[in-house]
Amino acid sequence: MKVAIVSDTYIPQKNGVVVFLNDFLPRLAEKTEVIVLAPNENSEFKKNQRGKIIEYLSPSLPFPLYEGYRMAIMHRSQIKKIFEEENVDVVHLHAPVLLGLKALDVARSRGLPIVITYHTHFPDYVSHLSKGIIKGKIEEFAKIPVKRLIKTVFSKADVVTVPTMALKRELEGYGLKRVEWVPNGVDFSKFERKTASLDVRKKYGIPKNAFLILYVGRISFEKKIDVLLSAYKKISTEYENAYLLIAGSGPYFEDYKKIAGAMKLKKAIFAGFVPDDELADYYKCADVFASASDTETFGLTFVEAMYFGLPAVSYTHLRAHETPEHLVCRL
Repeated sequence: MKVAIVSDTYIPQKNGVVVFLNDFLPRLAEKTEVIVLAPNENSEFKKNQRGKIIEYLSPSLPFPLYEGYRMAIMHRSQIKKIFEEENVDVVHLHAPVLLGLKALDVARSRGLPIVITYHTHFPDYVSHLSKGIIKGKIEEFAKIPVKRLIKTVFSKADVVTVPTMALKRELEGYGLKRVEWVPNGVDFSKFERKTASLDVRKKYGIPKNAFLILYVGRISFEKKIDVLLSAYKKISTEYENAYLLIAGSGPYFEDYKKIAGAMKLKKAIFAGFVPDDELADYYKCADVFASASDTETFGLTFVEAMYFGLPAVSYTHLRAHETPEHLVCRL
C-alpha cells in the first residue's frame, strides 16, 4: 500500500505539525510506502528521497498574514500526475489549507480514500491573523463562517482524526459524523540521540539553586508570551530567585524581548532557537514548564516536559456564559 501525506507546513519550518510529522513519518514508512507533498522553502520544485520517504516539494511563497508559513503553489494537474505515477492508495491530509484542499479535490475525483488530521484549531486564528484587532463579540461572529467551512471541507473525508476527545466533541458539534480520536504519537527516543550534554544554567548564568520556569515553542502572537511575562512579573516580585527561560524563535521574538525589557524583567532570558539535540538539556534543567497559549490542539511541548518529569502549567479561558464547572466538563 502507498500513502500520500499532504501537508501545508513542512521542514525546515518549525511548529507542532512539522515536529509530529518528523516523528510519525519514519515509523509509518516502516509499515508502508510513503510519499509526501508539501511546500518547499523556496520557489523551486524538488523531488527528494529522505530515508524511505519520497518527497515532492512544491514551489511556495511567503504567507503575508503569518510569518514563517509558506503557501504551496502546486497545480491540481501536478498533484494528479504524482498520484497516478506513484499509484497512491490512500491520501492523508494534515492541516489542509491551499495544497491540502487541492489534493482533497484530486483524491475525490480519483475515488481515493481520504483521511484528514485536524491539527490546527482554525477558529482561534481569526484573532491571531488579525493581530488581535478582531476580538470580543466580533471575533465570535467571525468564527461562524470558519466553523461552517471546516464542516464543508472535513465532511469530504472518509474519516477525520483528532488528537483529543475535546476536539472530537467540538467537531461533532459542527455536524461532522466521522471523527475518530487518535492521539499524536511522540518519539521520545530522539532525546537520547546525543553525544554530549549541555549545562544550560551555566550557559545563561542561572544559579543552580534558582527556581527555573521554562517555555519551549514558537515565539509568535498566538503563543501569548506577553501573558506568560505578566504572570512571571508577579512571581518575580515575590520570589527573587525565580528565573524564566524562553526557548524558541519566531516572528515576535524581538517584540517580546522589548516587552520584557519594558517590564524590567532582568531574569527573563530569551534563548532563541534551540537545536533538537540540545532540547533535552533545556527540559532537564528546569523546575516547571509553563505556556500561556490557548490554541493548542495537542500541546506537544507539554507532553515532552512531562516526559522529563516537569510539572506543566497551562492557560485557558472561559467561553461566553461558561462557569468553571463547564470548563471541567469541556476538558
